[in-house]
Amino acid sequence: MEDLTHLDDTIFEENEYTADRMQRLWPKYTMSNAALTATCGNPPIPLHSQSDETSPSETAMFNILTDLISIPAHEYQKHTSAAKTARATNFLYLWLLPDPNFRRTNSYSAIYTIWSELFNFVKQIPIEHEAMQRLIGFIAELKKIDVQVLRIWGRDIRLWDELPLLNPEFIEEWDQRNGVEWDRLQMFREKLEADDVYVIHDLRRTVAREN
Repeated sequence: MEDLTHLDDTIFEENEYTADRMQRLWPKYTMSNAALTATCGNPPIPLHSQSDETSPSETAMFNILTDLISIPAHEYQKHTSAAKTARATNFLYLWLLPDPNFRRTNSYSAIYTIWSELFNFVKQIPIEHEAMQRLIGFIAELKKIDVQVLRIWGRDIRLWDELPLLNPEFIEEWDQRNGVEWDRLQMFREKLEADDVYVIHDLRRTVAREN
């Protein structure tokens, strides 16, 4: 993984969140105008970032996932390769938020960046491509890393075991998509559950049915 010392003084601002979300939900970028592009996988997949500008943390996460998908099939080992990606992701998170006391209640933006980039990849990967399964393996290995208990939205949640914010961020992304992107997000969701990695619930619809 590249040297991340330049991220040492990165500060996330909550007021940047709304603009970032709108850009993610309404993308207008392709391989021709995105800030970051890559072609990797077998067969090769063209991948691009979500805008024509990226923060250092977004660039780092894009590169982490690209490295995972770029591993040749004959070199890829499910647990070893996915675990390496999980460790790199956790390293990025810890580098951005080195103070345990601060990150306990200020992790939202850092975690959002990680999930946002993950969903960006899911939307660009064909359903049957083996890269989709690599992302599932990455999540499974990430869950094994025990960092600390965070306080998010008024409740305690364990990082990474409980995959904080994955459920609500996925549902918001999934709810805004249609066509091929929706199909790919839905397949990712189904594979997470089928492999006993994680179950994503749409809590809004659950409450509506109960009422």
